Amino acid sequence: MFFIRPEFLYGLIALLIPVIIHLFNFRRHRKLYFSDISRLKNITTHTRKHQKLKHLIVLLMRILAIVFIVLALSGPELKKDEPATSYRTRTVALYVDNSFSMMAEGNNGRLFENARQDAIQIIEHSTDNTNFIVISNNNNGQLNRVLGKETAVSELEKLEITSDSKKLSQVMDTRNRVLQNSELQNCDTYIFSDFQANSSDITSFPDDSTNNYFFIPFHHLQNKNIYIDSCRIDNPDLMKNKVIGLTVWIKNDSDTDYEKVPLKLMINEQQKAVAGIDIEAGTTKKVNLNFTVSQSGWHTGLIEIEDFPITFDDRMYFAFNVRQFVEVLVIGPGDNNKYLEKFYNSDDIFNISEMNYRSIDFSLLKNINLIILNGIPDISTGLISKAKQYIKDGGNLLFIPPLPESVNEISVFLKEMNAGEVAGLDTTMTRITGLKLTNNLLSESVIKVPKNADLPIVKQHYSYRFPVTSGVETIVSLLSGDDFLSKKNIGSGHLYLLSAGLDNSYGNFASHLLFVPVMHGIASKSGSAQKLYYTLGEDNSIVINTGNNLTTESPFTLFSLLTQHSIIPGQQYKNGKLYLSLDNIILQNGYYNFMMFDSTLSVFAFNFNRDESEMDYFDINELTEQCKESGLKYYRILNTSDPKYTEVINALQKESDFWKLFIIFALFVILIEILILRFWK
Repeated sequence: MFFIRPEFLYGLIALLIPVIIHLFNFRRHRKLYFSDISRLKNITTHTRKHQKLKHLIVLLMRILAIVFIVLALSGPELKKDEPATSYRTRTVALYVDNSFSMMAEGNNGRLFENARQDAIQIIEHSTDNTNFIVISNNNNGQLNRVLGKETAVSELEKLEITSDSKKLSQVMDTRNRVLQNSELQNCDTYIFSDFQANSSDITSFPDDSTNNYFFIPFHHLQNKNIYIDSCRIDNPDLMKNKVIGLTVWIKNDSDTDYEKVPLKLMINEQQKAVAGIDIEAGTTKKVNLNFTVSQSGWHTGLIEIEDFPITFDDRMYFAFNVRQFVEVLVIGPGDNNKYLEKFYNSDDIFNISEMNYRSIDFSLLKNINLIILNGIPDISTGLISKAKQYIKDGGNLLFIPPLPESVNEISVFLKEMNAGEVAGLDTTMTRITGLKLTNNLLSESVIKVPKNADLPIVKQHYSYRFPVTSGVETIVSLLSGDDFLSKKNIGSGHLYLLSAGLDNSYGNFASHLLFVPVMHGIASKSGSAQKLYYTLGEDNSIVINTGNNLTTESPFTLFSLLTQHSIIPGQQYKNGKLYLSLDNIILQNGYYNFMMFDSTLSVFAFNFNRDESEMDYFDINELTEQCKESGLKYYRILNTSDPKYTEVINALQKESDFWKLFIIFALFVILIEILILRFWK
């Protein structure tokens, strides 16, 4: 037997009252005088024994009456042959899973609707003085408090499916925070969910030997879902009227094969591609799509499939920027740029500009796609520092070495870039022999190199030593085995290193046909891969490289193209970057214009988190194992498929009538006491 209100057991202290009264007889005795008391002695002895027995019986009846009354007030309940439970409390925590996975159908309809109605039923069958804590995946500050009966029902009725999702350990953190703020210690916790495996981290619960846990799993009628997992634009050099490759991954999270699943690609609300996808059970399908755009600037894209009943993951939004020109900046002495000028001026997709290395406007670097350091004889530490930061932020830089007398400048530059060192100047004539055609710099422009190909002659070159840990990749090599063109990834950008200059004293590379695909590839592949979309609930911050010329103090805004409303996110400008905070901001999936005043600076796309798309759920046996591995002492798993499930739910909140039996016992012993006092003379 256990008690719902054990604090009333302190009332047993009242047992001392009848004991004290019976131990000390406070009645005053009156003396009577008799001439002969010999016969009275026998009567007195006999009477004292009866009176003492009578007093002890009355004392026992009064003690029993107090015991039965205290036990009745303590809410006694009998233990049954089921998992142990702690004493019941007057506080109930209800978590109703309103994530996307609860959109699915069960045996009795939509899982979310069933869970919400069962939670309301628990409230309605509770006593009026019960406190409630209502928790959901999109809890706001107003719900993080103790609620009354009517308010709790009202909040559950307003609950809707949300894109947010929480791990169960986070739900328990919310519950504990409310209990602490309300100065409460214990509660009964009811968890209504489909118990998706990636969010049901029951083993992460803190050890709990006082609270009662009731796990109520809702089972999907069909565990099947096809969804768009992710997408990627293959080529970073997005140009107008040039083919853009898009790779899409479609996942079939079910045990059924599907054929001809419709897939559509929309660019700027115009259909660009359509396909029928065959996808086997439990596999991921990679789909390649191609499209072109005729204008530069920002564009929106949408990939869409058809699937039912879980539809939130059937659309994927993305946004990308197509450049009008590839901005190339040449920094050098100014007297040896003729080959670069001639080549980049020959193609209208390139916009070339020059700066003398002695007077550089560093504020303009953020708008440049490729910087070429061409034969700078004296590289300042300031230029090296700015160049390194430029590469880290996603820029691309080509280093062309200066004349031999500046070999120390090359060593300093390589050391600062963590790209090895110069072994010396090799004046042995050699030629280019190896081209790494798998590298995207050459893969599109050079298909095959014949065995007897006429490749550039190199009269002299710098021999670089690259440690294994430097991360330098060889793209073009010489007959001697030295590198001619190398690449190193730094941050989000790339550093390209030539071992020979463009001057004729180094060889004929600048006048050779190979010069065209190499220089075109370095410039056109200069863009780093764009972030096509952000994930709601996961990407809570956005970093935008604005450079050091941000002068406005007016806040930037996000304008929703769906709702036509503007949002001002948290924002902080630091070290040439703008940090946007999306915490505590409710966003929808779709497109948002990033704006300053009435000007659109960029377009962001947001998609729902795909964690809810995975159809992997714990059954009752797996839940039982999870609970055993956790630190929970009192838990119970209810089977919603049991026909008596509703009766069990109602009984959980209904107090036992066992207390009435103790009231009957108390009245019975009081009656006995009255009869003893009335008729026992």
